[in-house]
Amino acid sequence: MTNNQFTIHNSQFTIPSSLSLYLHIPFCAYRCSYCDFNTYTSVGELKGAYAEALCAEIRQVAGHTKRPAHTIFFGGGTPSLMTAEHIATILDTVRSHFALADTAEITMEANPETVDVAYLAAVRSAGVNRLSFGAQSAVESELALLGRQHSFASVVRAVQMAREAGFDNFNIDLIYGVPGQTLASWQESLTAALALHTHHLSLYCLTIEPGTPLQRSVTQGHIALPDPDLAADQYELARDMLAEAGMEHYEISNWALPGRASEHNLTYWRNGQYLGLGAGAHGHANGYRYHVVRQPRVYIRRLMENSAVPEHYPLSTAVAGQTELTPTDQMGETMMTGLRLLQEGVSTADFARQFGRSLEEVYGRDIAELTEWGLLAEEDGRLRLTSRGIFVSNQVFQRFV
Repeated sequence: MTNNQFTIHNSQFTIPSSLSLYLHIPFCAYRCSYCDFNTYTSVGELKGAYAEALCAEIRQVAGHTKRPAHTIFFGGGTPSLMTAEHIATILDTVRSHFALADTAEITMEANPETVDVAYLAAVRSAGVNRLSFGAQSAVESELALLGRQHSFASVVRAVQMAREAGFDNFNIDLIYGVPGQTLASWQESLTAALALHTHHLSLYCLTIEPGTPLQRSVTQGHIALPDPDLAADQYELARDMLAEAGMEHYEISNWALPGRASEHNLTYWRNGQYLGLGAGAHGHANGYRYHVVRQPRVYIRRLMENSAVPEHYPLSTAVAGQTELTPTDQMGETMMTGLRLLQEGVSTADFARQFGRSLEEVYGRDIAELTEWGLLAEEDGRLRLTSRGIFVSNQVFQRFV
């Protein structure tokens, strides 16, 4: 059975059988010092052609089957650099070729300095109903080190404008483990974000990626590497503060008010099916993991020159590479992604129903050792990371892939 072509129901968790769509917008006004994403600052003139190509890819991948979908996520890059008309056209194309649920969660990432009330009202009218603001820090010196060109005051204004435009669901991204960041300055960022009464917080530990300006600064000795012990203390502080604020820690890096967990992100962690559309996007559907060509000009050319329905759904003519997943691949990925969900974990019954083999049969020795070491625990038919296991989660995941 192709992975996740089923629906699980129980007292707590429901896994939809429909698709999620990730739509990549690669344009940025500037490049942050830590960023290694597929983004471009010098091809803004391509936005109109890119929107047209993205619509062509949507039509191509959809083919003649109007498959159900329940989330859309505009990621980037900076999706809020696209005009509201572009966003509306793209969403209209999705609705025409997919059976988009009436209650679909439609998220758009936005840099705070790129929006105003009129723009936000327009994209909301187009169908966007959730915003994700890249705040990263409330401390000006940290924003400068990260190469961000906004102040936290602009984040406050953006959230106010979002509410004026009618939005009642938004996320704020913050980064910890930043060189020079202290426990006190991290607490300042958390306090500032909570004061905005956000519905969702995504907290990411900074990774110094090769080839980035930040990595060069570290190599040249201009800044010191982050202290991993301090980063662990910052993570613990966040857990305590957000729990006190009533936010549920539902995934290793994500907290939400009750009922406000990101449905799109849950698709990833439940190892569900999602289409990756747009330059550099990654997808997982119909037994394939695949990635789309990265260069926007090449992406546009491939979609504009060939509109044929792909021979193998969901591989469009812009796909640069794909892997057909084996049952072993799918089992390992189910474990790796599912264990990131701290409350949900991996259901032993669902695993056996999906793969026809029990967790004990496939991973018994690994699970026994990790449980003995206090990194995993099984309760109520679900295998979960322990509090200790969260801090070494990558080592836990490696046992399954």
